[in-house]
Amino acid sequence: MTDLHGANLAQAELLDTLLTPDPPPPRRRWYLGALALAVVAAAGAVTVVLTRDAGPQGPPHPSTWDPKVQKYVDFVQKKRGLTFQHPVYVDFLPEDEFVAQVTADDAALTDDDRTDLEHATGMLRALGLVEGDLDLFDKSNELNGEGIIGFYRYDDERLRVRGTELTPAVESVLVHELTHALQDQSFDLGTRFHELDEADAANSEAAADGFHALVEGDARRIEGLWRDHLPAKERKALDRENKLEAKGFEAKSADIPEVLVTMMGAPYALGEALLSVAVQQGGDAAVDNLFRSPPSTEEQQLDPWTLVADHQGYLTVPEPELAEGEKSFDDGAFGSVGWLMLLSERLPLAEALTATDGWGGDAYTAYERDGVSCVTINYRGDGLADLTQMQGALRAWSAKGPKGAASVERQDQTLVFRSCDPGAKAPKVAKGKTGDALSLALGRTYVGLQLVKTGAPIPVARCAADRLVREFTPAQLNDPKIDRDRVARLLGPCREAS
Repeated sequence: MTDLHGANLAQAELLDTLLTPDPPPPRRRWYLGALALAVVAAAGAVTVVLTRDAGPQGPPHPSTWDPKVQKYVDFVQKKRGLTFQHPVYVDFLPEDEFVAQVTADDAALTDDDRTDLEHATGMLRALGLVEGDLDLFDKSNELNGEGIIGFYRYDDERLRVRGTELTPAVESVLVHELTHALQDQSFDLGTRFHELDEADAANSEAAADGFHALVEGDARRIEGLWRDHLPAKERKALDRENKLEAKGFEAKSADIPEVLVTMMGAPYALGEALLSVAVQQGGDAAVDNLFRSPPSTEEQQLDPWTLVADHQGYLTVPEPELAEGEKSFDDGAFGSVGWLMLLSERLPLAEALTATDGWGGDAYTAYERDGVSCVTINYRGDGLADLTQMQGALRAWSAKGPKGAASVERQDQTLVFRSCDPGAKAPKVAKGKTGDALSLALGRTYVGLQLVKTGAPIPVARCAADRLVREFTPAQLNDPKIDRDRVARLLGPCREAS
Protein backbone atom coordinates (compact mmCIF):
# COMPACT_ATOMS: atom_id res chain seq x y z
CA MET A 1 0.00 0.00 0.00
CA THR A 2 1.02 3.62 -0.29
CA ASP A 3 0.50 6.47 2.14
CA LEU A 4 -0.75 9.54 0.34
CA HIS A 5 -1.81 11.15 3.58
CA GLY A 6 1.14 10.75 5.87
CA ALA A 7 3.53 13.03 4.01
CA ASN A 8 0.82 15.64 3.76
CA LEU A 9 0.70 16.03 7.53
CA ALA A 10 4.34 16.91 7.94
CA GLN A 11 3.59 20.59 7.62
CA ALA A 12 0.86 20.37 10.24
CA GLU A 13 3.37 19.14 12.79
CA LEU A 14 5.00 22.56 12.73
CA LEU A 15 1.84 24.00 14.18
CA ASP A 16 1.87 21.38 16.92
CA THR A 17 5.39 22.49 17.78
CA LEU A 18 4.67 26.19 17.66
CA LEU A 19 1.07 26.63 18.59
CA THR A 20 -0.76 23.67 20.13
CA PRO A 21 -0.08 20.69 22.39
CA ASP A 22 -2.58 18.49 20.51
CA PRO A 23 -1.04 15.64 18.49
CA PRO A 24 -1.33 15.80 14.69
CA PRO A 25 -3.80 13.59 12.84
CA PRO A 26 -2.36 10.07 12.50
CA ARG A 27 -0.78 8.83 9.31
CA ARG A 28 -2.97 6.33 7.50
CA ARG A 29 -2.90 4.54 4.24
CA TRP A 30 -5.76 4.56 1.75
CA TYR A 31 -7.93 1.63 0.77
CA LEU A 32 -9.65 1.11 -2.52
CA GLY A 33 -13.07 -0.29 -1.77
CA ALA A 34 -15.73 -0.99 -4.38
CA LEU A 35 -16.68 -3.30 -7.20
CA ALA A 36 -15.59 -4.29 -10.69
CA LEU A 37 -12.72 -2.88 -12.73
CA ALA A 38 -13.41 -0.20 -15.31
CA VAL A 39 -11.14 2.28 -17.06
CA VAL A 40 -12.85 5.59 -17.71
CA ALA A 41 -12.08 9.23 -18.38
CA ALA A 42 -12.82 11.28 -15.30
CA ALA A 43 -11.94 14.73 -14.02
CA GLY A 44 -9.95 15.43 -17.13
CA ALA A 45 -7.61 12.50 -16.59
CA VAL A 46 -7.98 8.79 -16.94
CA THR A 47 -7.87 6.85 -13.73
CA VAL A 48 -8.91 3.44 -12.61
CA VAL A 49 -12.23 3.58 -10.83
CA LEU A 50 -14.49 0.87 -9.59
CA THR A 51 -18.01 0.74 -10.97
CA ARG A 52 -21.05 1.02 -8.75
CA ASP A 53 -24.15 -0.89 -9.72
CA ALA A 54 -27.36 -0.05 -7.91
CA GLY A 55 -28.31 -3.72 -8.40
CA PRO A 56 -31.49 -5.57 -7.47
CA GLN A 57 -33.47 -4.55 -4.45
CA GLY A 58 -33.52 -6.69 -1.37
CA PRO A 59 -30.35 -8.80 -1.48
CA PRO A 60 -30.14 -11.52 1.19
CA HIS A 61 -28.81 -10.56 4.61
CA PRO A 62 -27.82 -12.67 7.61
CA SER A 63 -30.16 -12.61 10.58
CA THR A 64 -27.27 -11.78 12.93
CA TRP A 65 -23.76 -10.42 12.64
CA ASP A 66 -20.81 -12.80 12.45
CA PRO A 67 -19.67 -12.85 16.13
CA LYS A 68 -16.07 -12.11 15.17
CA VAL A 69 -17.04 -8.75 13.60
CA GLN A 70 -19.53 -7.63 16.25
CA LYS A 71 -17.09 -5.42 18.16
CA TYR A 72 -16.18 -3.58 14.97
CA VAL A 73 -19.86 -3.10 14.18
CA ASP A 74 -20.44 -1.64 17.63
CA PHE A 75 -17.48 0.71 17.26
CA VAL A 76 -18.57 1.99 13.85
CA GLN A 77 -22.14 2.63 15.02
CA LYS A 78 -20.97 4.49 18.11
CA LYS A 79 -18.38 6.67 16.39
CA ARG A 80 -20.48 7.38 13.31
CA GLY A 81 -23.61 8.15 15.34
CA LEU A 82 -25.82 5.97 13.13
CA THR A 83 -27.42 2.54 13.52
CA PHE A 84 -27.33 -0.43 11.17
CA GLN A 85 -30.75 -1.41 9.84
CA HIS A 86 -29.63 -5.02 9.41
CA PRO A 87 -26.44 -7.13 9.41
CA VAL A 88 -24.46 -7.81 6.23
CA TYR A 89 -22.32 -10.75 5.19
CA VAL A 90 -18.57 -10.37 5.68
CA ASP A 91 -16.37 -12.63 3.55
CA PHE A 92 -12.75 -13.21 4.57
CA LEU A 93 -11.13 -14.31 1.33
CA PRO A 94 -7.80 -16.01 0.61
CA GLU A 95 -5.33 -13.95 -1.43
CA ASP A 96 -5.92 -15.62 -4.81
CA GLU A 97 -9.70 -15.53 -4.51
CA PHE A 98 -9.70 -11.88 -3.47
CA VAL A 99 -7.39 -10.78 -6.28
CA ALA A 100 -9.60 -12.59 -8.80
CA GLN A 101 -12.53 -10.45 -7.66
CA VAL A 102 -10.79 -7.11 -8.10
CA THR A 103 -9.03 -7.72 -11.41
CA ALA A 104 -10.34 -8.33 -14.92
CA ASP A 105 -9.49 -10.66 -17.80
CA ASP A 106 -8.01 -9.14 -20.95
CA ALA A 107 -9.84 -11.77 -22.99
CA ALA A 108 -13.17 -10.35 -21.84
CA LEU A 109 -12.50 -6.94 -23.43
CA THR A 110 -14.65 -6.11 -26.43
CA ASP A 111 -13.48 -4.16 -29.48
CA ASP A 112 -15.25 -1.11 -28.09
CA ASP A 113 -13.42 -1.56 -24.78
CA ARG A 114 -10.09 -1.64 -26.58
CA THR A 115 -10.95 1.48 -28.54
CA ASP A 116 -11.88 3.25 -25.31
CA LEU A 117 -8.54 2.22 -23.81
CA GLU A 118 -6.67 3.60 -26.82
CA HIS A 119 -8.56 6.89 -26.55
CA ALA A 120 -7.91 7.07 -22.81
CA THR A 121 -4.20 6.40 -23.22
CA GLY A 122 -3.95 9.04 -25.94
CA MET A 123 -5.79 11.52 -23.77
CA LEU A 124 -3.42 10.88 -20.87
CA ARG A 125 -0.43 11.50 -23.13
CA ALA A 126 -2.07 14.64 -24.55
CA LEU A 127 -2.38 15.94 -20.99
CA GLY A 128 1.25 15.10 -20.23
CA LEU A 129 0.25 12.75 -17.41
CA VAL A 130 1.80 9.63 -18.93
CA GLU A 131 4.49 9.20 -21.54
CA GLY A 132 5.75 6.46 -23.81
CA ASP A 133 4.09 3.17 -24.65
CA LEU A 134 1.55 2.29 -21.96
CA ASP A 135 -0.76 -0.71 -21.54
CA LEU A 136 -3.39 1.11 -19.52
CA PHE A 137 -5.51 -1.98 -18.94
CA ASP A 138 -2.57 -3.98 -17.65
CA LYS A 139 -1.31 -1.23 -15.33
CA SER A 140 -4.80 -0.51 -14.03
CA ASN A 141 -5.36 -4.20 -13.37
CA GLU A 142 -2.00 -4.41 -11.63
CA LEU A 143 -2.87 -1.42 -9.47
CA ASN A 144 -6.16 -2.99 -8.41
CA GLY A 145 -4.55 -6.31 -7.63
CA GLU A 146 -1.89 -4.72 -5.44
CA GLY A 147 -3.83 -1.78 -4.00
CA ILE A 148 -7.24 -3.08 -2.98
CA ILE A 149 -7.46 -4.89 0.35
CA GLY A 150 -11.18 -4.65 1.09
CA PHE A 151 -14.43 -3.57 -0.51
CA TYR A 152 -18.16 -3.27 0.10
CA ARG A 153 -20.51 -3.85 -2.82
CA TYR A 154 -23.68 -1.84 -3.14
CA ASP A 155 -25.43 -4.35 -5.39
CA ASP A 156 -25.28 -7.36 -3.06
CA GLU A 157 -24.59 -5.38 0.15
CA ARG A 158 -21.77 -7.70 1.04
CA LEU A 159 -18.30 -6.94 2.42
CA ARG A 160 -15.11 -8.65 1.19
CA VAL A 161 -11.72 -8.53 2.92
CA ARG A 162 -8.33 -9.75 1.69
CA GLY A 163 -7.10 -12.23 4.28
CA THR A 164 -8.57 -14.90 6.54
CA GLU A 165 -6.92 -13.88 9.82
CA LEU A 166 -7.88 -10.92 11.99
CA THR A 167 -4.55 -9.12 11.89
CA PRO A 168 -4.41 -5.49 13.05
CA ALA A 169 -4.55 -4.30 9.43
CA VAL A 170 -7.54 -6.51 8.61
CA GLU A 171 -9.34 -5.15 11.67
CA SER A 172 -8.73 -1.62 10.39
CA VAL A 173 -10.05 -2.59 6.96
CA LEU A 174 -13.18 -4.03 8.57
CA VAL A 175 -13.86 -0.72 10.33
CA HIS A 176 -13.43 1.18 7.05
CA GLU A 177 -15.68 -1.08 5.00
CA LEU A 178 -18.32 -1.47 7.71
CA THR A 179 -18.53 2.32 7.67
CA HIS A 180 -19.43 2.06 3.97
CA ALA A 181 -22.16 -0.46 4.77
CA LEU A 182 -23.54 1.87 7.45
CA GLN A 183 -23.40 4.83 5.04
CA ASP A 184 -25.27 2.79 2.46
CA GLN A 185 -28.04 1.86 4.85
CA SER A 186 -28.32 5.44 6.12
CA PHE A 187 -27.97 7.40 2.86
CA ASP A 188 -28.72 4.84 0.11
CA LEU A 189 -25.30 5.18 -1.49
CA GLY A 190 -25.98 2.71 -4.28
CA THR A 191 -28.89 4.73 -5.61
CA ARG A 192 -27.10 8.05 -5.22
CA PHE A 193 -24.00 6.83 -7.03
CA HIS A 194 -26.16 5.46 -9.82
CA GLU A 195 -28.03 8.76 -10.18
CA LEU A 196 -24.77 10.73 -10.25
CA ASP A 197 -23.21 8.39 -12.80
CA GLU A 198 -26.24 8.67 -15.05
CA ALA A 199 -26.63 12.45 -14.75
CA ASP A 200 -26.01 14.43 -17.92
CA ALA A 201 -25.26 17.84 -16.42
CA ALA A 202 -22.01 19.57 -17.37
CA ASN A 203 -20.66 19.24 -13.84
CA SER A 204 -22.09 15.78 -13.10
CA GLU A 205 -18.69 14.06 -13.08
CA ALA A 206 -17.34 16.57 -10.58
CA ALA A 207 -20.41 16.06 -8.38
CA ALA A 208 -19.92 12.28 -8.53
CA ASP A 209 -16.24 12.69 -7.65
CA GLY A 210 -17.16 14.97 -4.75
CA PHE A 211 -19.60 12.45 -3.33
CA HIS A 212 -17.03 9.67 -3.76
CA ALA A 213 -14.46 11.72 -1.82
CA LEU A 214 -17.01 12.37 0.92
CA VAL A 215 -17.85 8.67 1.24
CA GLU A 216 -14.20 7.59 1.38
CA GLY A 217 -13.12 10.44 3.62
CA ASP A 218 -15.80 9.54 6.14
CA ALA A 219 -14.66 5.91 6.22
CA ARG A 220 -11.05 7.05 6.60
CA ARG A 221 -12.17 9.27 9.49
CA ILE A 222 -13.80 6.40 11.39
CA GLU A 223 -10.85 4.15 10.62
CA GLY A 224 -8.57 6.77 12.14
CA LEU A 225 -10.70 6.91 15.28
CA TRP A 226 -10.32 3.13 15.53
CA ARG A 227 -6.54 3.47 15.46
CA ASP A 228 -6.61 6.25 18.03
CA HIS A 229 -8.68 4.24 20.50
CA LEU A 230 -6.34 1.24 20.48
CA PRO A 231 -3.98 0.64 23.42
CA ALA A 232 -0.41 1.68 22.66
CA LYS A 233 0.81 -1.88 22.04
CA GLU A 234 -1.97 -2.66 19.55
CA ARG A 235 -1.58 0.72 17.85
CA LYS A 236 2.11 0.03 17.33
CA ALA A 237 1.29 -3.39 15.86
CA LEU A 238 -1.15 -1.80 13.41
CA ASP A 239 1.35 0.89 12.41
CA ARG A 240 4.05 -1.75 11.94
CA GLU A 241 1.84 -3.88 9.69
CA ASN A 242 0.72 -0.82 7.73
CA LYS A 243 4.33 0.20 7.19
CA LEU A 244 5.29 -3.23 5.89
CA GLU A 245 2.32 -3.30 3.53
CA ALA A 246 3.14 0.20 2.31
CA LYS A 247 6.68 -0.83 1.47
CA GLY A 248 5.42 -3.94 -0.30
CA PHE A 249 2.92 -1.99 -2.36
CA GLU A 250 5.45 0.65 -3.37
CA ALA A 251 7.90 -2.03 -4.48
CA LYS A 252 5.33 -3.97 -6.48
CA SER A 253 3.79 -0.88 -8.09
CA ALA A 254 7.05 0.82 -9.06
CA ASP A 255 6.32 0.43 -12.78
CA ILE A 256 2.78 1.85 -12.55
CA PRO A 257 2.56 5.51 -13.69
CA GLU A 258 2.42 7.73 -10.63
CA VAL A 259 -0.64 9.60 -11.85
CA LEU A 260 -2.74 6.41 -11.72
CA VAL A 261 -1.77 5.86 -8.10
CA THR A 262 -2.28 9.54 -7.24
CA MET A 263 -5.68 9.80 -8.87
CA MET A 264 -6.84 6.54 -7.33
CA GLY A 265 -5.86 7.65 -3.84
CA ALA A 266 -6.94 11.28 -4.17
CA PRO A 267 -10.60 10.82 -3.08
CA TYR A 268 -9.49 9.20 0.18
CA ALA A 269 -6.96 11.86 1.12
CA LEU A 270 -9.03 14.82 -0.13
CA GLY A 271 -12.22 13.53 1.44
CA GLU A 272 -10.60 13.05 4.84
CA ALA A 273 -9.12 16.55 4.75
CA LEU A 274 -12.49 18.03 3.77
CA LEU A 275 -14.22 16.31 6.67
CA SER A 276 -11.50 17.38 9.10
CA VAL A 277 -12.31 20.98 8.26
CA ALA A 278 -16.06 20.42 8.26
CA VAL A 279 -16.07 18.70 11.66
CA GLN A 280 -13.85 21.38 13.16
CA GLN A 281 -16.29 24.04 12.00
CA GLY A 282 -19.62 22.27 12.50
CA GLY A 283 -19.10 19.19 14.64
CA ASP A 284 -20.20 15.67 13.76
CA ALA A 285 -23.54 16.99 12.43
CA ALA A 286 -21.60 18.64 9.60
CA VAL A 287 -20.75 15.19 8.22
CA ASP A 288 -24.38 14.20 7.74
CA ASN A 289 -25.13 17.63 6.33
CA LEU A 290 -22.43 17.09 3.71
CA PHE A 291 -23.96 13.74 2.76
CA ARG A 292 -27.17 15.64 2.05
CA SER A 293 -25.38 18.50 0.23
CA PRO A 294 -22.00 17.13 -0.91
CA PRO A 295 -19.22 19.11 -2.59
CA SER A 296 -20.04 19.89 -6.20
CA THR A 297 -16.59 20.85 -7.53
CA GLU A 298 -13.07 19.53 -7.21
CA GLU A 299 -12.00 22.93 -5.94
CA GLN A 300 -14.08 22.27 -2.82
CA GLN A 301 -12.07 19.09 -2.29
CA LEU A 302 -8.67 20.58 -3.05
CA ASP A 303 -9.31 23.58 -0.77
CA PRO A 304 -12.13 22.67 1.67
CA TRP A 305 -12.38 26.26 2.91
CA THR A 306 -13.93 27.23 -0.44
CA LEU A 307 -16.89 25.04 0.56
CA VAL A 308 -16.99 25.41 4.35
CA ALA A 309 -16.16 29.12 4.60
CA ASP A 310 -16.69 30.60 1.13
CA HIS A 311 -19.62 28.44 -0.06
CA GLN A 312 -18.05 28.95 -3.47
CA GLY A 313 -19.61 27.37 -6.56
CA TYR A 314 -18.46 27.44 -10.16
CA LEU A 315 -18.92 29.40 -13.36
CA THR A 316 -20.86 27.80 -16.17
CA VAL A 317 -18.54 27.33 -19.13
CA PRO A 318 -19.72 26.13 -22.55
CA GLU A 319 -18.14 22.96 -23.94
CA PRO A 320 -15.62 23.42 -26.75
CA GLU A 321 -16.99 23.17 -30.27
CA LEU A 322 -15.43 20.57 -32.55
CA ALA A 323 -14.30 21.15 -36.11
CA GLU A 324 -15.46 19.08 -39.02
CA GLY A 325 -13.99 15.59 -38.91
CA GLU A 326 -13.38 15.61 -35.15
CA LYS A 327 -15.30 12.92 -33.24
CA SER A 328 -15.89 13.33 -29.50
CA PHE A 329 -15.34 10.38 -27.16
CA ASP A 330 -15.65 12.16 -23.80
CA ASP A 331 -16.64 15.50 -22.25
CA GLY A 332 -17.42 17.14 -18.94
CA ALA A 333 -15.79 19.33 -16.29
CA PHE A 334 -11.99 19.07 -16.10
CA GLY A 335 -11.70 20.30 -12.52
CA SER A 336 -9.09 21.66 -10.13
CA VAL A 337 -7.48 18.31 -9.36
CA GLY A 338 -7.02 17.72 -13.08
CA TRP A 339 -5.34 21.11 -13.53
CA LEU A 340 -3.04 20.59 -10.55
CA MET A 341 -1.97 17.17 -11.80
CA LEU A 342 -1.41 18.46 -15.34
CA LEU A 343 0.59 21.54 -14.37
CA SER A 344 2.69 19.78 -11.74
CA GLU A 345 4.22 17.44 -14.31
CA ARG A 346 6.09 20.31 -16.01
CA LEU A 347 6.04 23.34 -13.69
CA PRO A 348 7.26 24.04 -10.14
CA LEU A 349 4.68 22.81 -7.63
CA ALA A 350 4.04 26.22 -6.05
CA GLU A 351 3.42 27.71 -9.49
CA ALA A 352 1.06 24.88 -10.39
CA LEU A 353 -0.91 25.37 -7.17
CA THR A 354 -1.14 29.14 -7.64
CA ALA A 355 -2.59 28.75 -11.13
CA THR A 356 -5.00 26.08 -9.93
CA ASP A 357 -6.24 28.25 -7.05
CA GLY A 358 -7.72 30.72 -9.53
CA TRP A 359 -10.07 28.14 -11.06
CA GLY A 360 -13.58 29.45 -11.68
CA GLY A 361 -15.05 26.85 -14.03
CA ASP A 362 -14.25 24.83 -17.13
CA ALA A 363 -15.51 22.31 -19.66
CA TYR A 364 -13.57 19.88 -21.82
CA THR A 365 -14.14 17.72 -24.85
CA ALA A 366 -11.87 14.82 -25.76
CA TYR A 367 -11.97 13.79 -29.39
CA GLU A 368 -10.20 11.97 -32.18
CA ARG A 369 -8.72 13.89 -35.09
CA ASP A 370 -7.07 12.00 -37.94
CA GLY A 371 -6.67 8.97 -35.68
CA VAL A 372 -5.05 10.99 -32.85
CA SER A 373 -6.59 11.58 -29.41
CA CYS A 374 -6.87 15.26 -28.48
CA VAL A 375 -8.51 17.37 -25.79
CA THR A 376 -9.76 20.96 -25.78
CA ILE A 377 -10.61 22.70 -22.50
CA ASN A 378 -12.42 26.01 -22.06
CA TYR A 379 -11.30 27.65 -18.82
CA ARG A 380 -12.48 30.64 -16.80
CA GLY A 381 -10.84 32.07 -13.70
CA ASP A 382 -12.33 33.64 -10.60
CA GLY A 383 -11.08 36.96 -11.96
CA LEU A 384 -9.03 38.45 -14.78
CA ALA A 385 -5.79 38.12 -12.79
CA ASP A 386 -6.50 34.42 -12.35
CA LEU A 387 -7.13 34.06 -16.06
CA THR A 388 -3.79 35.70 -16.83
CA GLN A 389 -2.04 33.50 -14.26
CA MET A 390 -3.38 30.30 -15.84
CA GLN A 391 -2.61 31.53 -19.34
CA GLY A 392 1.03 32.04 -18.40
CA ALA A 393 1.19 28.64 -16.71
CA LEU A 394 -0.27 26.86 -19.74
CA ARG A 395 2.09 28.66 -22.10
CA ALA A 396 5.05 27.55 -20.01
CA TRP A 397 3.63 24.00 -19.80
CA SER A 398 3.13 23.85 -23.58
CA ALA A 399 6.63 25.16 -24.27
CA LYS A 400 8.18 22.33 -22.26
CA GLY A 401 6.40 19.63 -24.23
CA PRO A 402 6.75 18.34 -27.80
CA LYS A 403 6.68 21.19 -30.28
CA GLY A 404 3.23 21.94 -31.69
CA ALA A 405 1.42 19.41 -29.47
CA ALA A 406 -0.34 22.00 -27.27
CA SER A 407 -1.46 25.63 -27.38
CA VAL A 408 -3.49 28.15 -25.40
CA GLU A 409 -5.30 31.25 -26.57
CA ARG A 410 -7.47 33.83 -24.86
CA GLN A 411 -10.93 34.55 -26.18
CA ASP A 412 -12.37 37.43 -24.15
CA GLN A 413 -12.72 36.00 -20.60
CA THR A 414 -12.12 32.38 -21.61
CA LEU A 415 -8.92 30.44 -22.21
CA VAL A 416 -8.99 27.75 -24.87
CA PHE A 417 -6.38 25.08 -24.22
CA ARG A 418 -5.74 22.42 -26.86
CA SER A 419 -3.43 19.45 -26.72
CA CYS A 420 -3.01 16.27 -28.78
CA ASP A 421 -1.26 12.98 -28.13
CA PRO A 422 2.38 13.46 -29.22
CA GLY A 423 2.78 9.72 -29.58
CA ALA A 424 4.57 7.01 -27.63
CA LYS A 425 7.99 8.01 -29.00
CA ALA A 426 7.84 11.68 -27.95
CA PRO A 427 10.61 12.89 -25.60
CA LYS A 428 9.77 12.44 -21.92
CA VAL A 429 9.48 15.66 -19.90
CA ALA A 430 7.11 14.80 -17.03
CA LYS A 431 8.50 15.20 -13.51
CA GLY A 432 6.38 12.52 -11.83
CA LYS A 433 5.21 15.03 -9.22
CA THR A 434 1.46 14.48 -9.09
CA GLY A 435 1.66 12.95 -5.62
CA ASP A 436 3.84 15.80 -4.35
CA ALA A 437 1.39 18.32 -5.80
CA LEU A 438 -1.50 16.70 -3.96
CA SER A 439 0.61 16.65 -0.79
CA LEU A 440 1.24 20.38 -1.10
CA ALA A 441 -2.48 21.17 -1.32
CA LEU A 442 -3.37 18.79 1.51
CA GLY A 443 -0.58 20.11 3.69
CA ARG A 444 -1.99 23.61 3.27
CA THR A 445 -5.41 22.39 4.40
CA TYR A 446 -4.07 20.73 7.55
CA VAL A 447 -1.82 23.63 8.48
CA GLY A 448 -4.74 26.01 8.10
CA LEU A 449 -6.91 23.73 10.20
CA GLN A 450 -4.35 23.65 12.99
CA LEU A 451 -4.09 27.44 12.97
CA VAL A 452 -7.86 27.81 13.22
CA LYS A 453 -7.85 25.39 16.17
CA THR A 454 -5.43 27.70 17.96
CA GLY A 455 -7.82 30.62 17.53
CA ALA A 456 -6.64 32.24 14.31
CA PRO A 457 -9.43 33.75 12.19
CA ILE A 458 -10.09 31.66 9.09
CA PRO A 459 -8.79 34.28 6.60
CA VAL A 460 -5.54 34.65 8.56
CA ALA A 461 -5.15 30.89 8.93
CA ARG A 462 -5.68 30.30 5.21
CA CYS A 463 -3.19 32.99 4.24
CA ALA A 464 -0.62 31.76 6.75
CA ALA A 465 -0.96 28.12 5.73
CA ASP A 466 -0.51 29.00 2.07
CA ARG A 467 2.66 30.96 2.79
CA LEU A 468 4.12 28.34 5.14
CA VAL A 469 3.82 25.36 2.79
CA ARG A 470 5.32 27.35 -0.08
CA GLU A 471 8.25 28.67 1.96
CA PHE A 472 9.27 25.58 3.93
CA THR A 473 9.83 21.97 3.01
CA PRO A 474 8.14 19.31 5.17
CA ALA A 475 11.51 18.53 6.76
CA GLN A 476 12.03 22.19 7.65
CA LEU A 477 8.56 22.46 9.12
CA ASN A 478 9.24 19.42 11.28
CA ASP A 479 12.57 20.75 12.54
CA PRO A 480 12.20 21.82 16.20
CA LYS A 481 15.01 24.31 15.58
CA ILE A 482 13.06 26.12 12.85
CA ASP A 483 13.69 29.86 12.76
CA ARG A 484 10.61 31.23 14.50
CA ASP A 485 11.51 34.78 13.64
CA ARG A 486 11.46 33.82 9.97
CA VAL A 487 8.05 32.22 10.50
CA ALA A 488 6.79 35.37 12.21
CA ARG A 489 8.03 37.58 9.36
CA LEU A 490 6.42 35.28 6.84
CA LEU A 491 3.05 35.43 8.59
CA GLY A 492 3.13 39.17 9.22
CA PRO A 493 1.33 40.17 6.00
CA CYS A 494 -1.50 37.77 6.84
CA ARG A 495 -2.12 39.44 10.19
CA GLU A 496 -1.86 42.90 8.65
CA ALA A 497 -4.33 42.03 5.91
CA SER A 498 -6.87 40.93 8.50
